[in-house]
Amino acid sequence: MTSEITVLREIEMASRQTPLADRVALTLERHAKELCELTNRRMSADESEAVALAIPSLVQLLKGGHGASAAALAIDHLAANSAANSNAIREAGAIAPLVALLQAGAGSAAATNAAGALWNLASSNDARNAIREAGAIAPLVALLQAGAGSAAATNAAGALTNLANSNDTNKNAIREAGAIAPLVALLQAGAGSAAATNAAVMLGNLANSNDTNQNAIREAGAIAPLVALLQAGAGSAAATYAVRVLGNLASSNDTIKNAIREAGAIAPLVALLQAGAGSEAATIAAGALANLASSNDTIKNAIREAGAIAPLVALLQAGAGSAAARYAADALWNLSDSLNCCQAILAALTDTATPLDAFPSLQQKLRSISTARLLRTEAGEDAAALEAALAMATAMGASDEAVTARVHLRLVELRTAATRRARRESVGLNVPLPADFTCPITYDKMKDPVVASDGHSYERSAIEEILRGPHPLSPLTRATLGTALVPNLNLRRRIEEHEAELDRMAEQMAARMAGVAAEAEEKAAAAMAAAKAEAVAAKAEAEAAMAATKAEAEAEIEALRQQLKANKRGRAGVEGEDEDDEEGQHAPKRRASSRRSA
Repeated sequence: MTSEITVLREIEMASRQTPLADRVALTLERHAKELCELTNRRMSADESEAVALAIPSLVQLLKGGHGASAAALAIDHLAANSAANSNAIREAGAIAPLVALLQAGAGSAAATNAAGALWNLASSNDARNAIREAGAIAPLVALLQAGAGSAAATNAAGALTNLANSNDTNKNAIREAGAIAPLVALLQAGAGSAAATNAAVMLGNLANSNDTNQNAIREAGAIAPLVALLQAGAGSAAATYAVRVLGNLASSNDTIKNAIREAGAIAPLVALLQAGAGSEAATIAAGALANLASSNDTIKNAIREAGAIAPLVALLQAGAGSAAARYAADALWNLSDSLNCCQAILAALTDTATPLDAFPSLQQKLRSISTARLLRTEAGEDAAALEAALAMATAMGASDEAVTARVHLRLVELRTAATRRARRESVGLNVPLPADFTCPITYDKMKDPVVASDGHSYERSAIEEILRGPHPLSPLTRATLGTALVPNLNLRRRIEEHEAELDRMAEQMAARMAGVAAEAEEKAAAAMAAAKAEAVAAKAEAEAAMAATKAEAEAEIEALRQQLKANKRGRAGVEGEDEDDEEGQHAPKRRASSRRSA
């Protein structure tokens, strides 16, 4: 016990020897650290309320310098997820000393903690303007220069992000402070970096409805690293925020839209759609594609060629209550202005039988387009195209029973006409159609020609479509057309007479060609019969010649055999040997040769 008292006295003596200012500083620092240890970002509401009593003391510690870093971290913890604490901290005058701590730079724990505290405080609308007015933007932008590996830069990016999620005054101030270039540099850290993610969030806020910032972000080279972040997929927060930035940028001018397309953004945006209507990334990607599709046909067709139509149509299944479905409907609406895209959309909707009742604007537009297409193809000469147009119009609800019946009659006419054309072509009767029989709009033969107010004749359905449009101008004179249309009965009669004459000529030529073919076939059959008879006769003659030659040869052989027998008999008489009979029963005998003695 005595030894413990001695130690305490020694400590007290040492403490008295330390200058009072230093002792006060140490006490404040210890106090700040103790308060910091009592806080964390995961505190319950009750815990947060209990520690909130220390806010005035923490603010005083920020101003004193000693313990300021720990006090800033404690304020960061208290402001997280608590609007009440954030307001109390702001009202206690914390913003100015926090901004002052930023001046210590990225290597300072105090600056890092102060940036984190301002990040949380800036989530409150009331605090954002106060933070800007306290001069926080410039030192926060300076902290960004520390790069993605710096906690200070990460916290600064978060604070600036919340500040940018406000009015254009804050956005413009951040841009003017030079934030965009270092933010773009942070993107290079990749999808696994918190700094890159925060930078993407902030750039999205800066680009939201601000043309000046959008152009500045493009000029700083942000599009390529943003597109690179998309590769992380729908599960990546960085990719999701990158999509948001690109979507905001795509709401601007065609220069930015073309830059996004040229950077290769369309394919990964389309890939994100596959995550479905429940995915935030897919939802924002559909919105980005909708913005891009509001541009020129080059971008529209690039979206179509990347395979966007099918997944966009699939997103419609989620209904009007889904943001993804609404963005998909917007994208399809914009894409449908392109002929190629519209055909692909109509085909996809027809194949999947997707209902459009939840999207009346898109439904009305596609019905109008499919009706116009049906009328156009009905006036044409392609039966297959008319069948496809009828199927699409039916799927869009654009054809009633009367229209369907009329189109079926037209299909019969087209098939009959195709048969007639085939007959003409089979006899080589390819007579070009007179120019005045062709509609100047459809470039096909007219079946119901009418005279418009410009004095020229057109196919009725084609010119009626122009008259229904907003600018009913003559296709030939460009003068404004009147609504009156007069049937050109004389031209119609001439066209029908021309067709009838061609059919008559085709039938005559076919009959003549059939007669010529029959005569040629008869002659060929006769020639074949004659040739066959000649072949039979030649064969018989050859066989007879061969038989005679064979008989003569056999006679000669028999004569030679008899002569040979006679010769053999003569030799047998001279030598005194037995004659051989015809069967050779007795063979001639030889004499034994004598041995020569040695």
